[in-house]
Amino acid sequence: MYEFRPGAGAVVAADSQNTIAAVDDALLNGVKMCASVIEATQGSNLPATQSQKLLVSLTDGIQAVLQGRGEIVSAVRHLAAIKARSNFAPENFGCPAGWEELIAHRMAEPRPASAVVEG
Repeated sequence: MYEFRPGAGAVVAADSQNTIAAVDDALLNGVKMCASVIEATQGSNLPATQSQKLLVSLTDGIQAVLQGRGEIVSAVRHLAAIKARSNFAPENFGCPAGWEELIAHRMAEPRPASAVVEG
């Protein structure tokens, strides 16, 4: 069993929730920026090649944020697996909305040996 300092689980859980929320805000702001750029360039006589480069750049940035979010989600799942084998196992720090069901479902799925957290 992993032994963590008292209070550490609550801090990590809060930071996890805040991180997901911040990334979601970044995604929302990126999409809003795309929409405002499209609105601003309509009727501006900006050549289509220029607006294409701009929109590709913006959507590539949004895609990178989305991929990063996926990595953070994966890390949170890994944290949940570690928590389950620690002194914090009986604690409930409050997962991001809907994650309790996701984690319960994931924990019930059979995993290949390579996916198991090693001690």
